Amino acid sequence: MRTSGWGRSRLAPVRRLAVIVGGTLALAGCGGSDDAGGEAKRLTVLVNAPFSLTPYVGDTIARGAELGALAANAEGLQIGGQSYELFVKRADNRLSPGAAVANIREAAGDDAVVAVVDEGTGVDASWRIAEDGGLPLGIVYQGGGGLVDPDERPNVFRIAPTDRGLAFRLAEYTIPKRLRLAIVTDDSGYGREGRGALDKAFSGNRESVATEIQVPATATDLAPQVLRARRSGATALLVWAQPPVLAAAVTAARSGGWDVPIFGPPSAEDPLVRQELSDHPEWLDGLTFASGRMTAEKGPGPFLTFNEAFEGRYGAQRVGVKTPAGEQVIQPPDYAMYAYDFVRVVAAAMRAADEVRGDRVLAAMERVTIAGANGDERSFNENNHEGVIDDDVYFARFRGMTFEPVNDDPLSASLGVIDQTR
Repeated sequence: MRTSGWGRSRLAPVRRLAVIVGGTLALAGCGGSDDAGGEAKRLTVLVNAPFSLTPYVGDTIARGAELGALAANAEGLQIGGQSYELFVKRADNRLSPGAAVANIREAAGDDAVVAVVDEGTGVDASWRIAEDGGLPLGIVYQGGGGLVDPDERPNVFRIAPTDRGLAFRLAEYTIPKRLRLAIVTDDSGYGREGRGALDKAFSGNRESVATEIQVPATATDLAPQVLRARRSGATALLVWAQPPVLAAAVTAARSGGWDVPIFGPPSAEDPLVRQELSDHPEWLDGLTFASGRMTAEKGPGPFLTFNEAFEGRYGAQRVGVKTPAGEQVIQPPDYAMYAYDFVRVVAAAMRAADEVRGDRVLAAMERVTIAGANGDERSFNENNHEGVIDDDVYFARFRGMTFEPVNDDPLSASLGVIDQTR
């Protein structure tokens, strides 16, 4: 008997979400539907994510999807004269492509499943199974370049920063500083995709790269590799890896007395990094990472409204560390908003197609547009199934266990600081 995956996933009942004028979200608290069309039928959105191995990533994605389903239900799902309600079901992929594929195979065989919200593991194999089942698959975390291809993978969409955008922004940010980077990546899918993107981003400025080092994703002590990086003449570290490896790299550098700038991808903001460094919080200070911006041209209002709804339902995401002043640190639900937006795009496509699943829904995914959680418009088109443009990558820097946008990058400096303490 399986002890994880679809067979052990949790079905989360999705209740009504009232959308008040002005964008404020509030839970209405009723489970049924009294709209035209009789009793609402249940439809399922599968969240395929690593709940057991990287629980922050899995839980954040699932909660965002649940809020998206709440919003869709509150707006009403009337399709073919029938009322529907969305539910969210969790399946643990354990960062295993095999487990991810098994979860999608079972979902595709369930007529109640209408979409997949995916962290990204195993998509190279699972996308075709989802396509055969008529399921749109939305990647909301990993940014690998080969994962999304409108021509070859017409049912795959993404709302998350691309590795291409992250890597080129990191190159754009670090090269003018005349740094010589030691690039450290792990051998996970996340690290390998990142290394490929970084190779392309620095291809025209190879003098900025002192050395490239790959480490095992299971590594806990990176002292030998960091010493090798130091001896290469590097004046900065760029670590693209899963959170435990990134934390181990910071620990190895700082405990060895190497006080160089350290840069990372979005995994740097995973609470696990701060938890691993909680005994030496000063080692984290100065770590700069690239990620998708939380706020847009409309200002912080839309994201703060989404954050309020998120915390109203789930509470604040406590990191488990404190600031130097003794305040509890919380994690903003930035990756939750991507899952939230994707579920709402799916619901809009279902309404436009007047079907719950199949080719007409997939075609409608390329036509509909919604207002995203941070105020940006979220849409896809036939030439680009990406929901976050490459230019929407900002840089944030840690200080005192919280992070805020840097002031030496024009886009980042234009963004407000999101409160991360309680």
